Amino acid sequence: MKKLEDYKFMPIFPSMPVSDAQISPNGSEALFVYSEVNMDENKYDSHLWITDLKRGKPRQLTHGKCNDSYPRWSPRGDRVLFLSNRLGEQDKPDVKPKPQLFVMPAAGGEAVKLTYMDEAAAKPDWSPDGRTIFFSARVFKGEKATEDSDVKIIRRIKYRFDGQGYFEGKWTHLFTVPSRGGKAKQITDGEYDVEAYAWSPDSRRVAFVANMDKDADMVHFKNIYLAPAKGGEPTMLWRGLGPIDEVTWSPNGKQLAFTGHVIDDPDLVFHKSDRVYVLPVEGGEPTCLTEDFDRTVGGGLTWSPDGAHVYFTAPDRGSTLVCRASMGGEVTWVTEGKISVGGFSMDGNGETFVYTATDDATPSELYALDGSGARKVTDMNRGLMKQLKWTPPEEFWFTASDGIKVQGWIVKPYGYVEGEKYPTILQIHGGPRGAYGYGVNPASHEFQVLANQGYAVVYTNPRGSTGFGEEFAAAISGHWGERDYMDLMEAMDHVVDSYPYVDASKLGVAGGSYGGYMTNWIIGHTDRFRAAATMRSISNWYSMWGTSDISYRSHEVTWGKYPWDNLDEVMAKSPITYMGNVKTPTLIIHSEEDYRCPMEQDEQLFTALMKLGVPTEFVRFPGEPHGLSRTGKPKHRVERLQHIVRWFDRHLKGEE
Repeated sequence: MKKLEDYKFMPIFPSMPVSDAQISPNGSEALFVYSEVNMDENKYDSHLWITDLKRGKPRQLTHGKCNDSYPRWSPRGDRVLFLSNRLGEQDKPDVKPKPQLFVMPAAGGEAVKLTYMDEAAAKPDWSPDGRTIFFSARVFKGEKATEDSDVKIIRRIKYRFDGQGYFEGKWTHLFTVPSRGGKAKQITDGEYDVEAYAWSPDSRRVAFVANMDKDADMVHFKNIYLAPAKGGEPTMLWRGLGPIDEVTWSPNGKQLAFTGHVIDDPDLVFHKSDRVYVLPVEGGEPTCLTEDFDRTVGGGLTWSPDGAHVYFTAPDRGSTLVCRASMGGEVTWVTEGKISVGGFSMDGNGETFVYTATDDATPSELYALDGSGARKVTDMNRGLMKQLKWTPPEEFWFTASDGIKVQGWIVKPYGYVEGEKYPTILQIHGGPRGAYGYGVNPASHEFQVLANQGYAVVYTNPRGSTGFGEEFAAAISGHWGERDYMDLMEAMDHVVDSYPYVDASKLGVAGGSYGGYMTNWIIGHTDRFRAAATMRSISNWYSMWGTSDISYRSHEVTWGKYPWDNLDEVMAKSPITYMGNVKTPTLIIHSEEDYRCPMEQDEQLFTALMKLGVPTEFVRFPGEPHGLSRTGKPKHRVERLQHIVRWFDRHLKGEE
């Protein structure tokens, strides 16, 4: 009988080995973060690198047993600001510091620690005049517990958040610190969180996103405020009509661009496309620049130096690309191809871009784009790719029964032999507001691990996915388990009919989060699959409402009512209702600190399957949040894959 450690796979890697591309003001060099897996210490290591864009020879800028991130050029391009958990001159040797601000010469040299905050510093940014640095950090404003008590007193509905833990009376606020060193000064204060912020071009003011209302936890609305950079009472510039994600000043200081959307249709609040808006700083209503652009806006909101355009990323049919919107509302694509862009920046003249991107052949690398076109600048993953047995996925499209075209991919088993049939696994993405796409990442790595073990792998973008327009994404709002389920089943029909090597008698299904919900839904509605692996899943919408970190808000907009006022529909859409139909052997994987889809969801599922005598196992990962498969501890990520392969080997191949 095989032991768990007998399952040996190609190495795992960070979600984005090369990330956070930052071009120098003169456009000659670029900074980036390079991350690696450290299996010996069960963690990830990250450091700053720099490269000349013409010669393309990257060199490591920071070193040591620490994690460095978030590099930002000074306005003159002579210094580099970054975050690090390295020790500073005033730190005791035995202390384990939280990330703080450091500055070092761009040419290399000693890094100087600027902040010694009790809490981690985050999202630093130079003032345009280079004299001051903004950053955010948490500030304690709660009540003090007695020293010998471990009791939690909870008085706020948003009392825990996935990946962050329990609310401890600490709110995120803005600080400034002189760029040459000095004491940090708190700029905002109160029982609210500052979520996004930006300097004014004259370095005198800051615009930030927050909601200072007492009922802020209950609503999806954010507002835009202005405050003096030296501190003072903030003023509300615009009371938002929905979520706001990013904000940035125009070069002339007369306008703010921001991303978000207006909640004019409660049924679409979680499926409505984010858009780019421009708001006059002196007051007035915002203008939408992407009203006719039927894609949701992503991140990286950036003005062109002349103020004529705003740049951002957006998903499109499996790709994520850089776009730009003119002040007249015309949107054009800046990058092209079957790639997924992670982030970008432009030089001071707006003539050269750098961005990180991944395609189906390599993990994220650094690219540059100028008047002569796009070119790859780094090859940081060359050694990693030599260790990976990678089978290029084959893209397909099929026409669903209602006439809509749906995108998918299939990965052949590694070492595929013509004429043989192979067990095949359907993978379902999370979200549901998400999508599979082009690239080498933890999701595609999982598909390749299965392909290396002799499986064909199918993955698709059914209704609910992004990158195909607002109507496509909103089709499942309040209707989970309907058109999305049909798309998945029709995708398998297409695959079985189109690819002779797919063994229709040996099918498996797997998915996490929303993909876990759909896996649970599938096994309750069909016996088509001989084995299933459901991960961080949803089984009961009623109990989900009161236990998830976000469902107390999302449930009403998804279903229109409180669960007790809508019991029949809520339970009709809950997979737990259909457990009596299940015959499929099901592996359940869940993280014990998952607050997005809480542990109790899979505890219910496991108990039901055990009582019904359905073959099942429950694998729990301690100390991990919802994103275990992407950002979990390296050894946990490997063990998760071992359990998945072990389960499918047992039930699709008959191996013990």
